[in-house]
Amino acid sequence: MARTVRHPRSRSEAIAHHNRQVAGVTALLLVAVSVYTVAIGPNGWLWFGWAVLLLACVALFTLHR
Repeated sequence: MARTVRHPRSRSEAIAHHNRQVAGVTALLLVAVSVYTVAIGPNGWLWFGWAVLLLACVALFTLHR
């Protein structure tokens, strides 16, 4: 059976893929923190969740550059 060879992405395709990943992770984290807020109520862990969300976004954008 022949193996399929994947062609490397162009730079613009790689950037578009990264941007979709960043948007997906950000949206997932935002939903998770929002659901936690509704289910448990605001407290110290809520602020920790928002801090993790912010750090994850910063890390994703920083690692890409």
